[in-house]
Amino acid sequence: MKRSLAATAAALAVALTAGCGFLDQAAGGTPAPTTSAAARSGFGPVKSNGDIPDPCTLLDRTEVADLTGRPVTQIDEDDAAPADPARFCQWQQTDGQLAVFLSRTTRADFDTAVAEAEPLGDAYWLDSHLYRLAGTVQIDVYTHGAEEPENKATAARVAETLLPRV
Repeated sequence: MKRSLAATAAALAVALTAGCGFLDQAAGGTPAPTTSAAARSGFGPVKSNGDIPDPCTLLDRTEVADLTGRPVTQIDEDDAAPADPARFCQWQQTDGQLAVFLSRTTRADFDTAVAEAEPLGDAYWLDSHLYRLAGTVQIDVYTHGAEEPENKATAARVAETLLPRV
C-alpha cells in the first residue's frame, strides 16, 4: 500500500507541476524486469495522441548504464494505468540516479513552463531537469551523480534516446 500511495502521489505531482521543475525525485518500490528493444517496440510513437508509455520499458538497465556511466542498482516504477496523463521511472544507481517523467502538455504550456530555463538546443535546463517536447509529450529527465555540466550532457543523451521512442 505504501508503494501505491507514493507512486500515485508522485504521478499526480508530475501532472500538476508538468514543466515546472519542482519534482526532483519520485518514490517507488521493487525493481522492474529488464526489457529488450524488441519488447518495447509495441509502444510506437504516441507524440500527439494515445497512451503515454511506461518510461521503465523505454530504456533497459544496460542502456541506462551506458548513457550515465553508472550501473543500475534498483528500478522504481510508477504503478500508473496506461491512460494516466503522466508516467515516471527512476533508476537508482551506484552514486547517482536517473529519473524520467513523461506527461501531456501543449506547446504553449511547455513554452510558459520553461520561460526561465537555460536553452540547450531543442531542450531546456531548469533546476537540474532537462525538458524536451515531443509532440504533446513533455520529456523531463533528471539525473545526478556528477558535476552539473556532465549531468546536463547525460540528460541530453537520455532525452535524445527517448525522443523516437515516445
